[in-house]
Parts: sequence; C-alpha cells; structure tokens
Amino acid sequence: MTAPARRFALTDIPSAFEGIIPAAIATLADDGTPNVTYISVVYPVDDDHVALSRQFFKKTDENTIANPYAQVLLVEPETGRLFTLDLVYERTDTEGPMFERMRTKLDAVSAHEGMTNVFKLKGTDICRVEAVMLLEGFEDWEPQRRDGKLERVEEISRRLSDAEDMDEVLSTSLWACTEALHYPNAFIMLVDESGERLYTVASAGFASSGAGSEVRIGEGLIGVAAERHQSVRVTHMGRELSYSQAAQRERGLGEQVIPLPRLREVQSMMVTPMLAHRSLVGMLCLQSDKPGAFRAADECAVGIVANQIAMALVALPAREAASVEAEERACEEVAVEVRHYAEDDSVFLDNEYLIKGVAGGILWRLLRNYDETGRSDFSNREIRLDQTLELPDIKDNLEARLILLRKRLEERCDYLRIEKTARGRFRLVVDRPLNLVGVEGGGPL
Repeated sequence: MTAPARRFALTDIPSAFEGIIPAAIATLADDGTPNVTYISVVYPVDDDHVALSRQFFKKTDENTIANPYAQVLLVEPETGRLFTLDLVYERTDTEGPMFERMRTKLDAVSAHEGMTNVFKLKGTDICRVEAVMLLEGFEDWEPQRRDGKLERVEEISRRLSDAEDMDEVLSTSLWACTEALHYPNAFIMLVDESGERLYTVASAGFASSGAGSEVRIGEGLIGVAAERHQSVRVTHMGRELSYSQAAQRERGLGEQVIPLPRLREVQSMMVTPMLAHRSLVGMLCLQSDKPGAFRAADECAVGIVANQIAMALVALPAREAASVEAEERACEEVAVEVRHYAEDDSVFLDNEYLIKGVAGGILWRLLRNYDETGRSDFSNREIRLDQTLELPDIKDNLEARLILLRKRLEERCDYLRIEKTARGRFRLVVDRPLNLVGVEGGGPL
C-alpha cells in the first residue's frame, strides 16, 4: 500500500521560489486541452497565496480565466526535489507592493539587456494554494537551512555609527559585506551632485576597482533599482537574461567611460538602495560567480545594512576631516603633460584619461596652485569656499569626490597623489615635473 503523500507549507520550501531553476505552470482550456509553459516568477504572498507574473503567455492567460484551476511545478535547487502547487486563480493585480516588486525586477533585467519595456509586466495573478505536495519518488530530505546573518547586523550597525569620516564609513561598509556577511564581491555607488547619476566610490573583490564608473539613474539594472528605491535580486544571470536575446552594444555617448566592477562570470547579482529619510544616498551592489548566491534572507540582511550605511553617510559630523602638515617632493624626470578641458573638467595625464567633473575641477585647481606658488598643503574648507568649482553645499559630496580623486591617482600613476595630513587638511604630493595645459572645450572622443 502506498504511503499518503506528505503535505508541505509554502514556508517549508523557500528556495524553490528563488527562480534558480525555472518553474512550469499547467492549465486547461474549456475543452480539457492541457497547456504547459515556463513562468518567470512565482512568489509567495502569504501562507495561503502565491503571485504569478502575467507577461507574454496568451494561452495560459486565456486558460486561467476560463478555468481557474492550475498546477505549478517547482524545483528545490539544493536537493532536486520536485513540488507541485495546486492553485485556484482569484484575481489579477495591476498595482500595489507585490506588483511593483515584480515589475521592478523584470524591468531591471530588461534594462540590463537594452530591452526596456519589451518584457513589460501586465499584472500579477494572485492564486490560492490548495495543496503543496512532494512529487512521488523523490527523497523527502530536509535541506540544511542557510544562515540568515541577521545576528551580525548589530555589530555592523555599531561600527558604522562609530565611524568618524567617509573613509571609515566606506571601509567599514566593505568589511561588513566581505567579512561579516561573507559576500566577497561588493561595490558602493553614491548619488552625484546632480541627483541624476550614481558613481562608484569603493569596491572589494574585483580585478579592477571601477572607481569613478557611472550609471544614470533609471537606466540598466542598477539604475532602475535606484529609481524605484527597490532591491533587485537576479539568482541566475544566464537564465534571467535569456528572456532577452539582444546583444550588448557599445553606446557612443561622447564621454569617457570607466567600466563598472564586474566578475568575469557573474551568475548572481543583488543591488540594494541605500536610503536615508526616504532619500536615495547610493546603491550597495553584490555579485557572485555562483547561481542562487543571494536569497530572501540575504536581501533582508543587506537591506538593513544598506540603510545603516546611508544613515552613517548623511550623519557624518559637519566639522572638517583631519589636519596635518605639508611636505613636498620632486624628482628630476621628464615633465608629465597634464591637460585640462574646461567644458567638462576632464583631466588627461600624457594623453591618458584620468577623471572628469567635480573631481577633475578640484585636481586642476590644486595643480594650478602648486604650479604657480609651489603650495602643496590645502584644506577642505578652502576647496568648499572656492566659487569657481560650483560645489553643492553638501559636505559628503566633497569628501566623496576627494576620495574618488585619490583612488584614481593611486590606480593611474605613481608620481602624483593626495595624502590626508590632518583634520580637514590634505597634501598634494608631486614626484615629477608637470606641464599644465588648459583647453577651452571638451575632452577628445
């Protein structure tokens, strides 16, 4: 005699909803003809309901409306166990938190492939779950539950609240990702002065730091998540992006482009907005070369940490960051040509692009002072008061640009650097002669 099938709760199989292995849905037409197809998203709403994404599947839509009964097949990735959900269709939502959550993920993935609005979510079908059953013949083995990491968040929060300047906030944030939460590949982007772009200011675990790389808010996976103030998890890059077959194209934007930090073979991504008082401060971005690296529990922990980082950044003391004395060094070598283009404040060292924008304008001001007076010691205060730089009255943005400038100099040359000397003071160190050339106009394409 066959043993009765064991019933499960939705909470018993959380990883089966991650989409690492695609789900399938079976429906019946009025005449009993079956239809089976894959479905993008199956998401648990509560203990008794799931939400299904309504996109391109016309036949499935027609069957669901004509016959409210359906069955979904889910795969638990850790064990390979197969589960069936017996569903009864109740309604289709075209707005609300669940709809927006699904829409953001699908829009972000589409934007990543340059196919915005092609895979538009029409609605979310809310279905009542009549039964969750393990398919006969599969071993009923309970998988080991993953560590949710929430117990580490308290220490992370304490360290962030103790950070005294932006350098320390950023280094603590990367420690939180790589050491405390064990996400070895992470980078942090901040909103620029215009409020229209994000720029990379810190990273860990990548071959190239990507310092200075930019994303326009509303464009691409990161930009869409930033615009919507919602986290996006992609659990299997190859499968998620296979919905779009468009090839990646280089876009000629007439500006210098620094690549974002990226693993050679990205399989999973999670991008999380850093919000303070409901305002976007930046984005915390994680990557992994393993499918399914980020689950719902990870999203919860990272979301808390991201907002803690944002609060730490906006709460940095208004006083200037630390003061030291100056020391000059010069060596007798062939002069380096430093070319500055006034239109976009881009700076080139011997015809190699270094940086642009606010950070480029700051560097050009420092170099001109050094060239004209021999001065190498400066203060944050005088930079902020310099009207020619048109800096916003926001301390964090100035500090972020100085950090970005320092990192770019460290990466691109060994004869020019910025050293913090004391609270609110820093030194420009020049180890080779410089030939400054100012150009009225934009940089070369």
